[in-house]
Amino acid sequence: MDRGGLADRLKPVVEPLVDKLGFSIVELRSGATRQALRVSLVIYRPEGVNLEDCTRVYRAVLPRIEVSENRRDVHLEVSSPGLSRTIRSTDEFEVFRGRGVKILMKSSGEWIAGTIHAATDHSLELQNSGGRFEYEFEDIAKAQLDYSEEVGG
Repeated sequence: MDRGGLADRLKPVVEPLVDKLGFSIVELRSGATRQALRVSLVIYRPEGVNLEDCTRVYRAVLPRIEVSENRRDVHLEVSSPGLSRTIRSTDEFEVFRGRGVKILMKSSGEWIAGTIHAATDHSLELQNSGGRFEYEFEDIAKAQLDYSEEVGG
């Protein structure tokens, strides 16, 4: 969806506002057509994100994007990551620290579930009933949030 680094250009414009409201940006995607500028913003905070939160962020961010891009035809969508979001970047593991996750290992094809304890530039540390284990990002084929890990499922 993003052409020419538009999301990279918008992130420093909107991130301070989102941070000030108490949220983290999980994902920022954007694209421009002749008719409109489309921006999709996924926000998160450990306590959760509700409709009122999305509305507050929308109202704070939309005018800033319009001014920054000198456009009035901005279509902004603000949402939460959802209970079973597929994790798209290694940075998201730090954002979701303390949340349940399941990872699919490349070598074994096995799903491993646990709670995100820590994340570094190259690895993920999960805590589960068997203890605490470290997994290299290069060995992970897929990862997604797993709410059942948080509720004892």
